[in-house]
Amino acid sequence: MNTPLNVLFLCTGNSCRSIIGEALADHLGQGKLRGLSAGSMPTGKVNDNALAVLQRHGVAVNNPSSKNMDDLEGEQVDMVITVCDAAAGEACPVWLGDTPKVHWGLADPAHATGAEADINAAFETTFGELYARIEALAALDLADMNALGLIASAQKIHRDLGSV
Repeated sequence: MNTPLNVLFLCTGNSCRSIIGEALADHLGQGKLRGLSAGSMPTGKVNDNALAVLQRHGVAVNNPSSKNMDDLEGEQVDMVITVCDAAAGEACPVWLGDTPKVHWGLADPAHATGAEADINAAFETTFGELYARIEALAALDLADMNALGLIASAQKIHRDLGSV
């Protein structure tokens, strides 16, 4: 695979999980990964709590925006990671084409309710789950990997880190 590997984090609203994934890919990728994000039904606004959790951990965000998948037309995408939570009944977006795809189902912290501490904890959980997975993805020897190896490795990362 070519590096940097352009990784698209795809979900429904493109306001939390995919935004965090995009920022972490840039942060942890150290030139091997480049993060992108989009949604099938974007909210049009990045969730303030997603930005706050990134800021708490010193992860820079490069002008994040909640955008539609169509806004990435013409963008080179080397891998798509869907982060929607099918277990919660979310409809996962479909990325057409032969781009390697993998699913990392994660609960949406935007639905967290309760006290501020509870909401922050939900965002910390999502941040931690994505951090661990993206750190493992960045540690792969991408230069010697083909598309099938990339998919298998990313699926294994998700299985192995399922209970972060």
